[in-house]
Amino acid sequence: MKERIITASIILILFMIPFYIGEFWFTYLTMILAIIAYHELTTIIKIRPFGTKWTVGMAGIVLLFLPLLPFLNVSFEQIQIKVLLALVLFFLTSTVFNIEYSIEKAGTLLIGVLYIGFGFVFLAEARIDEGLLWTLAVLLSIWATDSGAYFVGRKFGKRKLAEKVSPNKTIEGSAGGIIIALIIGIILQMTLQPFESYFETILLTFVVSIAGQIGDLVESALKRHFKVKDSGKLLPGHGGILDRLDSWIFVFIGLKLVGLI
Repeated sequence: MKERIITASIILILFMIPFYIGEFWFTYLTMILAIIAYHELTTIIKIRPFGTKWTVGMAGIVLLFLPLLPFLNVSFEQIQIKVLLALVLFFLTSTVFNIEYSIEKAGTLLIGVLYIGFGFVFLAEARIDEGLLWTLAVLLSIWATDSGAYFVGRKFGKRKLAEKVSPNKTIEGSAGGIIIALIIGIILQMTLQPFESYFETILLTFVVSIAGQIGDLVESALKRHFKVKDSGKLLPGHGGILDRLDSWIFVFIGLKLVGLI
């Protein structure tokens, strides 16, 4: 427990400084986090570090960030489709020339670049476009969901939410996480007004809570499928970056899909 608390405190400090400053500092931080998370994914599915497939995937992650980097006049429309199509062609074509490189691995790598890359890109974009308070309120909603689901599930949980993927998660815990997140969201709106209205607060918090829980389950399913416990060992007592930020990835993709960022 002591190790977890120390690690969490250090992580929070290292994250909050560039998060507070914003601009390119936070954009570079999110890109670094995406790179580490993608590396952890390749480790899970046993892709050789610094090999061709690893390198192409990393390049795809970086290319998705180009429109957000300073001094580069590049739009998503100019690069997005080309990056996606190039990745699809490369990862599928690679299965022809390496019999040990399966369609399953090709698909997992492609999905990994897209969901990790876009998840962190949209996080950086939210900090730029929506501002510090708005993005912080979203992150607090994620943490409120996690804490609420844990404590409510521990106290009242009976019915399993996704037993084959995450045996400890319950329907009661999931509902509790949503309710706690909504309460925190409304309190934030009453005091700091990070959102435009209470309707947006409720809608956004609901999307955040649902997407965050799905993101956590998806990463659990991935690890269970490939028979690994943690995505990495970078964070003592916490696992890897992907273990800690799996909820964030789905949240910011979800918010982008419904037009809230």
